[in-house]
Amino acid sequence: MGKNTINKEPDCRITKAIFILFCMPGILLATAGIVFARTTAEFYTLEHVITCAQNHSPEAMKSRTLKENKYWRWKFYKSHYKPQLVVNSTLPSYQNSNIAILQDDGSLAHRNIRQSQANISLSLEQNIGLTGGKLFLNSDLSRIDNINQDFYSYSGAPFFIGIEQPLFMYNHLKWQKRIEPLKYKESLKEYVENAEKIAYTTTLKYFNLLIARTSYEMTQKNLKNAETIYQLGREKYAMGKISQNELLQLKFGLISAQKSISRALLSQGTAQLELNSYTGLQNTNIYAFSVPENITFFSIDDSLAIFQALANSRRSVEFKREILEAKQEAERTKKESGLNATLYMSYGTTNIASHLFSIYRDPQTLQTINFGVSVPILDWGRAKANYKTAQANLKLVEYTVQQDKIYFRQETITEIEYFRTLKNLIECCCEADTTAAERYEIARKRYIAGDISLTEYNIALEEKDRAKLDYIIALADYWKTYYTIRILTLYDFENHQSLAMEDE
Repeated sequence: MGKNTINKEPDCRITKAIFILFCMPGILLATAGIVFARTTAEFYTLEHVITCAQNHSPEAMKSRTLKENKYWRWKFYKSHYKPQLVVNSTLPSYQNSNIAILQDDGSLAHRNIRQSQANISLSLEQNIGLTGGKLFLNSDLSRIDNINQDFYSYSGAPFFIGIEQPLFMYNHLKWQKRIEPLKYKESLKEYVENAEKIAYTTTLKYFNLLIARTSYEMTQKNLKNAETIYQLGREKYAMGKISQNELLQLKFGLISAQKSISRALLSQGTAQLELNSYTGLQNTNIYAFSVPENITFFSIDDSLAIFQALANSRRSVEFKREILEAKQEAERTKKESGLNATLYMSYGTTNIASHLFSIYRDPQTLQTINFGVSVPILDWGRAKANYKTAQANLKLVEYTVQQDKIYFRQETITEIEYFRTLKNLIECCCEADTTAAERYEIARKRYIAGDISLTEYNIALEEKDRAKLDYIIALADYWKTYYTIRILTLYDFENHQSLAMEDE
C-alpha cells in the first residue's frame, strides 16, 4: 500500500506540472486581457467625463426635472385658451328641520320641513384673450322632493348662452399671452445653458484633479531627488567639501519634499472625490484621466458672436421678459385704480315641470343682463402713489436691462479676446515646460558635480515645477474659455451651428 502510494505521487506531480505548463500561456493571456479590458474601461477623456456629467450627474437630473416642470407649466397656461367642459353636480341633500315660514297674514309659524334636493349642470366655457372676457354655454337641471307632502318638481335651463366681459379693467389674459411664451422659450434656452454650465464645471474639476495629480507626481520625483542629493551631501560633508549649513539646507529640502508629498496626496484625493461626486462617476482610478491636449483654435468674429448671443442666449429672452413684466405691473396698477365695470349677458330657455322630460317641452325664454360699476371716490392718493411707484419701477427695469445688455456684450467680447490669446499662451507654456525640465536636469547633474550652488539648483527645481503647472493651467483656461463662450452665445463656433433648442 505504501509502495503504491510512493510510486503514484511523482506521477501526480508530473501531471500537474505538465497541466500548468500547457495552461500557463492561456492564463497569462486571460489575465492580460482582463487587465487590458479594465484599463480600457477606466480610461477617461475630458469629453467622456463631460458627457457622463451631462447625462448622469445630480445637476443634470435637476436640470431635466426643472425643464419638465416648466414644460407642464407651459401646457397649463395654454389650456386657458382652449374650451373647458365642466360638469358640476350636487348629490341629493336631505333636510329634516323646523323652520319659520311666513304666513299670508304676515306672521311667522314654525313648520316641519322634510325635503331633499339635487342638481346637475354642464358648462362649456371659452376665455377671450383679446378682451379678457369669457363666453359660456350652459345647461342645468334640479329636482326638489317634499317628503311630507309626497311631492316633487323639476326646474332647469335646457340651454343658455352668455358672455361675461370686464370693461376698463386690467386684462391679465392679454399679458399672459405675451409673457408666458417668453418664459417657456427662456426655459428651453436655460436647459441648454445648464448643460454647457455642467461642461464648464466638469472641466474645472477635471483640471483640478489633473493639477493635483501632476503636483503629486512632481513631489514624488522631487522627494526621490532630494533623498539622493541629501545622501550625496552627507558624503561630501564627511569629506569636507560642503559646509554644515549647506547640509542642513539639503536636509530641510528633504523634509519639505516629504511634507509636500503628504499635502499633494490629500489634494489629489479631495480633487478626485469632488469630480466623482459632481459627475456621478464611481470607482475611477486617478491615473485614468488624460491631459486633453487635442485642442483646436478657430476664428470667432466679434459681430457674429454678439449677434448669436442676442439671438440664442437665455439672457436675451430674460431682458424682454423683465421689461414686459414691469409694463404689466404698471398697467395693472393704472387699471385697478380707475373705473371698473363688468357686463354680464345671457340668453336661453328655462322651465318648471312635474316630470323630467317636460322640462324640455315648450320652455320659456330666459334673459339676463347685469352691469356692475366700481368707481373709487376718495383714497387719499393711494392709487396714484401705487401707479407712480410702478412707473418708476418700469424706468428702473429699463435702465437696468440696458446696462445689463452692455455688460453682456462686454463679457462676450472679453472672453473672445482672451480665447484669441490662448494659442500663443499655450505654445509658450509648452515650450517653457520643456525648457525648464531640460534646464533642471542639467542643474541637477551640475550640482551633483559641484559646478553650481544649492540656490541655483533650487531655482531650477521651482521653475520646472511652475512651468509644468503653468502648462496644465493654460490648457484649463482654454477649455474653460471654450465652454464660457458656448454658455454666453449658445453657439458652436467650431462647427458653425446653434445650440439653442427649438420651441416645442
